[in-house]
Amino acid sequence: MIRVFILYYHVETLKKIQETVVHYFHDVRHTFELTACYTYQNAVAYLKKSSGQDDIYLLDFSEFEKANRLVTWLRGRNLNASWVNLGGSKEKFLQTLILRPSGYIEHPENRDEVFETIRKLDRYHQAIQKKYYFSFKYEGEQMRIPYDEISYFESSAKKVTLYRANSDQKYYFTAKLDDIGQRLPSFFLRCHQSYLVNMHMIRCLDTKAHVFMLHTNEEIGISRRMYAQAKERYQNFMDESEN
Repeated sequence: MIRVFILYYHVETLKKIQETVVHYFHDVRHTFELTACYTYQNAVAYLKKSSGQDDIYLLDFSEFEKANRLVTWLRGRNLNASWVNLGGSKEKFLQTLILRPSGYIEHPENRDEVFETIRKLDRYHQAIQKKYYFSFKYEGEQMRIPYDEISYFESSAKKVTLYRANSDQKYYFTAKLDDIGQRLPSFFLRCHQSYLVNMHMIRCLDTKAHVFMLHTNEEIGISRRMYAQAKERYQNFMDESEN
């Protein structure tokens, strides 16, 4: 899912931008969330509440100092976000290059400019999410968690539990471990019919008990059928980590 935030002070133009963004995502059938503000105060309140974790920010630069403060704040919290200068002058836009803008829309009322910018940024963030995030539905909401924050997956009675690292958080959803395994990076190991474990979270392999001991002192069982392969893959992972 792609999260988009828009700040634009002219309400009618803001509506046109919103319509174009919605039209694009409906056209490509990608899930998205869209938040829009037409005052600086509301934008600041939303960004603080969301901790600046949206993916794409379309920001009105007609009031340069305010917009520049927003972008500086964003860059300190979300280096992966893309932000676009809406309607500011080209001269002022050049002053923002140090903050790594992802685009410049000179005429925000121009649907083609907005549509093409969103198309490019959506493709970029879709690729980023596949590479760095695990996405799933939890209690009706689309979730995404960085792979390196996942400790392990446990399957039971057609339900999967995702255990988040360094946290008591658990997420339950319906899926098959086989399907999940195909989406994960190579540092995840299937060691049991019921477990997929992040090898970064393993403290050691107990060869007598046939379990992986995690840094949290949890034990992940290894099945007899998978033991030899799991042991070899874990040893190779450790060897590569040391090099």
